[in-house]
Amino acid sequence: MIKNTQFKYIIRTIKRRTYSNIYFFLVKKDVTTVDYSKAPKAQIDIKLREYKNSDYEYFKNDALGNKLIQTKIPTCLVAVTNDNIPCFRCWFFEPLNHKKVQSFFGYNYPKLKEDEFMLELVHTVKEYRSQYVYVAANFMLMKKAKDLGYRWVIGCISLDNLQSLKGANRAGAHPYKLQITKWRFFRRKTIYVDIPEKLKTKYPQLSFTY
Repeated sequence: MIKNTQFKYIIRTIKRRTYSNIYFFLVKKDVTTVDYSKAPKAQIDIKLREYKNSDYEYFKNDALGNKLIQTKIPTCLVAVTNDNIPCFRCWFFEPLNHKKVQSFFGYNYPKLKEDEFMLELVHTVKEYRSQYVYVAANFMLMKKAKDLGYRWVIGCISLDNLQSLKGANRAGAHPYKLQITKWRFFRRKTIYVDIPEKLKTKYPQLSFTY
């Protein structure tokens, strides 16, 4: 059964990389309009700091994130408890590090403007996933970005992930571009285009305000 599952996965991968189009919405939110005095709190006290090598044991199951650590892609931030125990990790991508980030992800990563940043590869340690750590840390990161002079947080969400799209919309993040990754005979090319009107009509649950 395992061999059969692996074989099916290999076949799907070959088909996808031979000829396919993969679609994502780019969404963005204005972090300068957020009322941080009303930011939700986690059920435990947390604070942000940069990742340390000693944190690895808490994130050893996050394979992709650990590859970024090995490649020294900046900037990895960690939320820790009062006892300095890591409970959350993500990357704070800034325009000045675009070349380093793109060298890892290739063209499957949008070029950020001077007032834009991204929060990617978010990972909450399993033991803390029911304590609202992600939500609280997210607001702390947006506040940090605002204080650094950034305005827009950029996200990338699959068109198939309607739940996440609706959640982002409720949080004030709205689709503004369409990312299309084209696979043609094992060659990948990613482009960014304006969202077609017919696609906006297909998603009446979402607000396209930008």
